[in-house]
Amino acid sequence: MVDMIILTDGAAAANGARYADVENPADTWTFVEPAPAGAPPADAVPYRLLGARGDVRTPAPVLYTVELDIAEADLPEIFRWYEEEHLRMLTDCPGCLGGARYQRLDGGSPNLLAAYRFEREGINETPAWITARSTPWTERVRPLFRSSRRFIRRLV
Repeated sequence: MVDMIILTDGAAAANGARYADVENPADTWTFVEPAPAGAPPADAVPYRLLGARGDVRTPAPVLYTVELDIAEADLPEIFRWYEEEHLRMLTDCPGCLGGARYQRLDGGSPNLLAAYRFEREGINETPAWITARSTPWTERVRPLFRSSRRFIRRLV
């Protein structure tokens, strides 16, 4: 089941929130949640919602996205880490309105996406955020990341 699609070419969607990368404003993503019924458009990246905490439906001024590529065999440990520790600790940080994690459905890479809604830029640089992402469990699973990409995006 497709819960969300992302249009990565900057195309707007009637019910989607558009976010531009702070470092490269021409790089815009349109988050369409919930996904429209039927097959996603050919240019969309489809995702399944794995978990969420806080307000993840209201467009926020800032969206912090983390893309991870994880081997299939390592997904259960990553899922457990997110469910039992990581998502809760990050969304409890002041200024984080909510967070959601998704699994990509088209077989593409990276295969996981986390999206955190912030009330302003810089939340991911606060002492609370840095502490929340520096736990012993996080340090144990970090070597399982085959690649990771992080972006700060502003609502446009």
